[in-house]
Amino acid sequence: MSRFEPADAEAARLDARLLDFIAHAPAGFTGSGPTLALRYGVDDAEFGRLQQQFEALALALYEYQIERVPPYRAFAAARPVPHCAGQIPALPVDAFKRARIAAFPPAAGGLEFHTSGTTAGQSGVLHLDNPLLYDAALERGFRHHVLPDRDRMRMLILVGSRDEMPHSSLAYMIDRVCSRWGATGSAVFVRDGAIDWRALGEALRGAERDGEPVCLLGTAFAWVHVLEHCAREKFRVRLPAGSRLMETGGYKGRSRELSRDELYAGFAVSLGLAPTHIVSEYGMTELGSQYYTTGLRAAVLQEPLAAEWSYPAWLRPRVMDSESGAMQDLDIFEGLGLLAHHDLANRGSVAHVLTADLATVRAGRFELAGRSLRAGARGCGLVYEDAPGTP
Repeated sequence: MSRFEPADAEAARLDARLLDFIAHAPAGFTGSGPTLALRYGVDDAEFGRLQQQFEALALALYEYQIERVPPYRAFAAARPVPHCAGQIPALPVDAFKRARIAAFPPAAGGLEFHTSGTTAGQSGVLHLDNPLLYDAALERGFRHHVLPDRDRMRMLILVGSRDEMPHSSLAYMIDRVCSRWGATGSAVFVRDGAIDWRALGEALRGAERDGEPVCLLGTAFAWVHVLEHCAREKFRVRLPAGSRLMETGGYKGRSRELSRDELYAGFAVSLGLAPTHIVSEYGMTELGSQYYTTGLRAAVLQEPLAAEWSYPAWLRPRVMDSESGAMQDLDIFEGLGLLAHHDLANRGSVAHVLTADLATVRAGRFELAGRSLRAGARGCGLVYEDAPGTP
């Protein structure tokens, strides 16, 4: 077996079905209507077909994963047999820090992505025997939300390279999209964990001088330091029309935190970027798909603004009610709970994951509301209470 092949024939058959769905299903929202159908820009009949496909694939993926992922099998054994996607158990994300959550043996090789945070000195790990699903999901989502109007752009990157961060899912993602859509002059400006200020300043000045729009990619943590540096050095540019910026990753307690409004105001002052051309991305190492904001699409394609997180049709958020502990679909729940993600791109691990992220749900939409202080302990307890003897 090569390093990047499905683990077995059943995995290959599932991958073919999943890749077909990812290739043809909507990659994100195109409108702001009250239903998912309208937000995806399809009629009710087409959305019904999408829903049927999601259900069938989710149940097939569940059967595949409980057979091949021992910790998940033990976790699911204490719960009712699911008859629809919404009933499929969501594995607490802490399980990825406590056990190997993979549907293939270690000898199969593949990729590993490690979380940057730790619990008791352990990082979570996503195992991939075949990156095709991961690549297809991230490429369609990124193109839909960040490059809806451009084929190639010069990309200025504030994320360490894959050479420096071989187990970073974000470094992998940025390397992938830059290889696919990065124009001449694209470059990474973080080396050995530090920003190369001189090279970054020259690249920004060069873009302003050349009149060529650029795509800036980095973490919120990095952008806070960029804005502080710009203010301290009185550095300002006016990037050409069509330039855009993606911020992701949060602060992780390592930097002075700015509100989104403060961050966007700083981009306008120092870089000449309008808030409409800033995209926020929300993802997790343990997932193969991402969420994005839609202001850029609305601005450049004249679409109705969907003022909430946009996600592809192969990814469904759900929420665990903070009071009852029941898992709920967003369209039938209002209030605060723990966010779960049902991601069909996660064939090689577990598709339904319960996070430590709190979300407030209103009218079928969610807003991130911080992290649960008890989520890690509670998630770990759920897994190991039901799965004694799991490594």
